[in-house]
Amino acid sequence: MVDQFIRLMRAPCVYFRIPGITAAFFLLSWFHYQSAAVAFYYSIVCLIMLEMGYIGGVLFLVWREAKQRPAR
Repeated sequence: MVDQFIRLMRAPCVYFRIPGITAAFFLLSWFHYQSAAVAFYYSIVCLIMLEMGYIGGVLFLVWREAKQRPAR
């Protein structure tokens, strides 16, 4: 499970996934609310939440790596 998480957090993949997810969320919001302004607002909120999750994932991986290394 952790190996899959590490594969999902690789930089090149995540740089394509985050804008793709945000664009899909914009389109779904636009079709649902019939307003580009509301869809844009929700897409920005989605983008911020995705970035927070990515930063949290990176911090988790750094913490896990530091925990596994022997103390000097």
